[in-house]
Amino acid sequence: MTADRRAEELLGRMTLKEKIGQLSQAGSTMTCTLPGFEADIETWVSEMLQGKLPKEELDRRLAMCKENLREDEIAAGELGNFVNLYEDEKIAAVQEVAVHKSRLGIPLFIGVDVIRGYRTMFPTPLALSCSWDMECVRIMAATAKREAYDGGVNWTFGPMLDIARDGRWGRIVESPGEDTYLACRIAKVQVEEFQREEEDGCRLMASAKHFIAYGAVSGGQDYNTVDLSQRQLFEVYLPPFRAAIEAGAGAVMSAFHDLNGVPCTMNRWLLTDILRKQMGFRGFVVSDAEAVKQCVTHGCAADEREAARLSLEAGGDMDMSSLDYAKYLEQLVQAGELEEAVIDEAARRILTKKFEFGLFDREYTYGRLRDGQPMLSEEHRRRSLEVGKRCAVLLKNDGILPIRSEVKKILIVGALAEDKQALLGPWAFTGSAEPVATIVGGMKKYAEEGTEVRYVRGFGADADCSGFEEACEAAGWADIVIAVAGEKEYMSGEAASRANLHLAGCQERFLDGLVRMHVPTVVVLINGRPLAVGCLQENPGIGAILEGWHLGTECGNAIAEILYGHYNPSGKLTVTFANEGGQEPMYYNHPNTGKPGSDFKFTSKYQDVPVRPLYPFGYGLSYTTFSYGEFLVEKERITREETLKCSVKVRNAGSCAGEETVQLYIRDVVASCARPVKELKRFEKILLQPGEEQEVRFELPAEEMGFYDCCCKYVVEPGEFRLYAGTDSENVLERTFYIV
Repeated sequence: MTADRRAEELLGRMTLKEKIGQLSQAGSTMTCTLPGFEADIETWVSEMLQGKLPKEELDRRLAMCKENLREDEIAAGELGNFVNLYEDEKIAAVQEVAVHKSRLGIPLFIGVDVIRGYRTMFPTPLALSCSWDMECVRIMAATAKREAYDGGVNWTFGPMLDIARDGRWGRIVESPGEDTYLACRIAKVQVEEFQREEEDGCRLMASAKHFIAYGAVSGGQDYNTVDLSQRQLFEVYLPPFRAAIEAGAGAVMSAFHDLNGVPCTMNRWLLTDILRKQMGFRGFVVSDAEAVKQCVTHGCAADEREAARLSLEAGGDMDMSSLDYAKYLEQLVQAGELEEAVIDEAARRILTKKFEFGLFDREYTYGRLRDGQPMLSEEHRRRSLEVGKRCAVLLKNDGILPIRSEVKKILIVGALAEDKQALLGPWAFTGSAEPVATIVGGMKKYAEEGTEVRYVRGFGADADCSGFEEACEAAGWADIVIAVAGEKEYMSGEAASRANLHLAGCQERFLDGLVRMHVPTVVVLINGRPLAVGCLQENPGIGAILEGWHLGTECGNAIAEILYGHYNPSGKLTVTFANEGGQEPMYYNHPNTGKPGSDFKFTSKYQDVPVRPLYPFGYGLSYTTFSYGEFLVEKERITREETLKCSVKVRNAGSCAGEETVQLYIRDVVASCARPVKELKRFEKILLQPGEEQEVRFELPAEEMGFYDCCCKYVVEPGEFRLYAGTDSENVLERTFYIV
């Protein structure tokens, strides 16, 4: 029997309350067991994320609280889905109640943010995209899937597919970057791997989020409004979701914000007309946490009762955390304000996915790990290391890296070098900082015999300047200084937007003072967003800058392998680094203007910063050099039914093996709407030995060179096009072709 038929049969046996239960998702609640002490979990977590409350203190307070797993609601069939439950035993407990103590025995969807690993953590999504390596993306998803499934999770709130062009936005760290084509590639791989069923049934349902255009919030400020043209929506923000849907994503999460005045959670045009009718989505829509009741705060619903009705009727099938569906849908049906058929349709979609993903068909083994596949296994850590080192981006190098064997005294400074929680980074809820490899540990682990590695705190990502003198004194001993700077884990992520993108606290001041010691200095950045680090780039005393991001459990080892030259860095930026935060949003594929920015005063630019970005999209150095040679187009004129074929020769002109990401861009020179100055259309990552040359070939159907016109109709217009191939979005070779 098909999943659709099984869902229909089950739906026919359900009461209205049980149907509504399937539309509801919630987490556990906490009550304090210490008399006279009030539990304020939300405030505690907020303070922890802001760095005001140590995680150890949060854990201590939570230990004084009793957790309510809502077992009574589950047993009554009034709660059909759980959110953010990470402990195996607790997952086992709630699933036991659902399957064996509720009337119909319907298993729970257990949804968790598995976006960069489960117990073994991988690089943040933004960092992962900088690998430009779809095998790395697949390995992350496969490893996370295995660990999460073994722990009892069956649904991941990912991939996050918001195109992010503003470094001020905290959630850029979760994103695949600023480019639509690259995001589409990542979406397809992640959805397919998360949902690919293994022999033992291991798979997770994927949910593409946040629908839609959350990365375009005004001023880069989280939860803010989005005012966006339909052309931009269709051309930039929708395609990654279309890719996820075509790959079979089981769910889509609607976003917090309003789009052009209507909250996405209750936007029927988005959730029904676009998502279901135009894009053909057949799964279910879940709101983001408490987004249903937030429609009242938006001013688009009179109260939570109305918000529940408007959200459901718009096409929002599941209410996460508000519990407004649970509170009000039955009342609305009884009052004749809502047709029960609307509830039936939402429940049908959810039940169908529970059948499709095998929730009814296997004997669960929650809390019991399978032999040979332990969490945080050596194999999983090895995968995290291999992926992590492919995501770091070398931003500057005057020849100081890799560290030469004659360097025998290495000084590491900066609190982040030893801070496991900071190195782990944001969006690692299911992971632990305890097993994280620090940079200090990694540098000592990989040091050659006879090399001494010392660590002095010196400075941190705060205003504490007390360690300056000690660090500068220690620098006089060293042959080389590795200074680790950037952001603490809470400085990027949700509710972590920043107006100032400079290094926080005393970091810039310390680094400027450190280089006055005239000791060769390398800066390693640990951060979740593009930072304004022009002062480091321009400082001749800083010989190299490595963008290390938050690389996961093996962060310190990955960075050490790169610094010592055991791995030749190959990451390329997937976001533009602006010179200053005031330039944001800054992105490579912007439309041209009537007065493009230049040295001439009356052009589009800020007068107090350079016109060009600090580091362009696609940028990343290597320990070797690559030269681009013959760039050929097979036919200079193609029809709209044909495919453009081209090739470029790339040679490793250096002395060591290295990987290069060859990037192909186009520009529609004259069109009925202003087109971007460049658009990424293809890329290929290749490995070349010293002196080796390879011809990289690309094929690009003319159909993919179209755009949405002023009437939001997709068109491929004839005319002149530019074709670019190169190492990043600015350093390219150029050819011309025509669509006729």
